[in-house]
Formats: sequence, structure tokens, C-alpha cells
Amino acid sequence: MSKSRPPKTRIRLLLTGLLALFLMIAIIPRAQTVYDLKQQKNQLELQKARLSEENSRLQEAMLEANSPETVERIAREELGLVKKGETIIIPVLSE
Repeated sequence: MSKSRPPKTRIRLLLTGLLALFLMIAIIPRAQTVYDLKQQKNQLELQKARLSEENSRLQEAMLEANSPETVERIAREELGLVKKGETIIIPVLSE
């Protein structure tokens, strides 16, 4: 003779199993979403750090570009401008 469990124990075991299954179905997708959001947050923090460094570098470059020395150098080298009283010397290239 095999022992069988009383009907109340079977029902209780079945309900516990169904509850565990329901909780797994409800929790696993949420856990995946939380994991994905953490990964995205880490990537965005890295991107923010890179952009902050680039922003600092660009601000330094902007300050340098607005300095009188840089403006004068660009005016002389790229635009061919001279100060009052200076003479322009144009090199002649021989063939």
C-alpha cells in the first residue's frame, strides 16, 4: 500500500506551487528591467564624463582663441594683415 497525502496537504502544496510560479512570472521581467536600466545608467555616466572632459577642453580652446596673441597670429598668418608702420614682405618664388 502506498501512502497518499491528505487532500488538504495536496491543495496547500498546489497553491504554494502556483503562488511561487506567479511570483517568478511577475518578478523575473522586473529584475531584467532593473538590470538593463543599471547598465544604461553606467553607460550614460561614462558618456557624461567624456562630454564633461570635452567641454572643459573646448572652453580652454575658446579662451585661448579669444586671447589677443591668438587673434594677432591668425590676422597675420591667415589674413595677411599687418600693424601700422610695418612693411609687408612678400617672398618671390623662383621657378
